[in-house]
Amino acid sequence: MKSAFQPIVCSSGQRFGYEALLRVFDKRGTQIRTEPFLTSCIMSDSDRINLDRLARVIHLRNFARFLSVGSLFLNMAPIAALDAHSQVLTQHSLIPRVNELGLSIDQVYFEILEHHCSSDQMLINSLQNMQYHGIRIAIDDYGIDGSSETRARQVNPDIIKVDRSLLVEYIDGKPDSLHDAIKLARELNAKILVEGVEDERCYQAAKRLDVDYMQGYYIGHPELVHDLTYQQEPA
Repeated sequence: MKSAFQPIVCSSGQRFGYEALLRVFDKRGTQIRTEPFLTSCIMSDSDRINLDRLARVIHLRNFARFLSVGSLFLNMAPIAALDAHSQVLTQHSLIPRVNELGLSIDQVYFEILEHHCSSDQMLINSLQNMQYHGIRIAIDDYGIDGSSETRARQVNPDIIKVDRSLLVEYIDGKPDSLHDAIKLARELNAKILVEGVEDERCYQAAKRLDVDYMQGYYIGHPELVHDLTYQQEPA
């Protein structure tokens, strides 16, 4: 298991932070497709939760060691957010661990994947509890799968990350869904981040929308941490 980091920028182009993404390799060093690995039916819920937690620990340590500047976005599956043991660990050990690594909890955003879960209300209660302990929340992939305006309003996240499909629709002349997401973010006093900025056309569209943050291949590809730091050494 290794960390890859994808840059996130402000609308001005200034670096805001990175999303940490998991990359999995077999014993021969061959990369395994992440989604089938994480969602395999042979993996128990407890294993999936432990893997979710381990990935965040790895990302935190790599970010602190090799980058440390800016914000760090860590993915969290709803199943992990609902797990009572994970909640306790997150609330009581995360902040001391972040401090020990020389980081501030204000740098860390937990991205809740917008997937369906067994109980939306339990998920909302868990996220509100995390916020009570000073943990920042971002709703990921808003606009697809389990995405819900009701959930967003109840969670009141710090950032709403809009799925790239809404940007594609906007460019294709169907702006309503993206405009609605931006309106919702403004109502909740949340920042808006547009994902899927893959080319100049997407970039210019996002600029016209006056969003807060952008992420996508046009901004930067996810890079394994040793490649990313090597590229930054000359600066």
